[in-house]
Amino acid sequence: VACFLTRGDLWQSWETGAAVFEEYLLDADEAINFGNWMWLSCSCFFYQYFRCYSPVAFPQKYDKQGAYVRHWLPQLARLPAKYIYEPWKAPIAVQKEAGCIIGVDYPKPIVDHQVVSKENMGKMA
Repeated sequence: VACFLTRGDLWQSWETGAAVFEEYLLDADEAINFGNWMWLSCSCFFYQYFRCYSPVAFPQKYDKQGAYVRHWLPQLARLPAKYIYEPWKAPIAVQKEAGCIIGVDYPKPIVDHQVVSKENMGKMA
């Protein structure tokens, strides 16, 4: 979440994300929360801004079938594993069969990670 919201995709301040986590985490610890947000945004401690987590590739490594996504996003549950992390790439016939039309039942991507992550890396260089 932190990488996506900050340097990875949306270019938001780490302070905004930390404030939301501080408000909603049941076991929030200010030092850990703020430290992790600074770390993952490459604002402090971690200088390898070019190592950016992909919201598609990263989860594919650890949950190839998309069990986590299927559990928490039931509208995507019937999609084949091939499309679970990129449902917008599923052909319309697959979307209809899964009962999830992208842009209707589930939102379209708000950014193209491949494009914005490179733009953001350029801002940090």
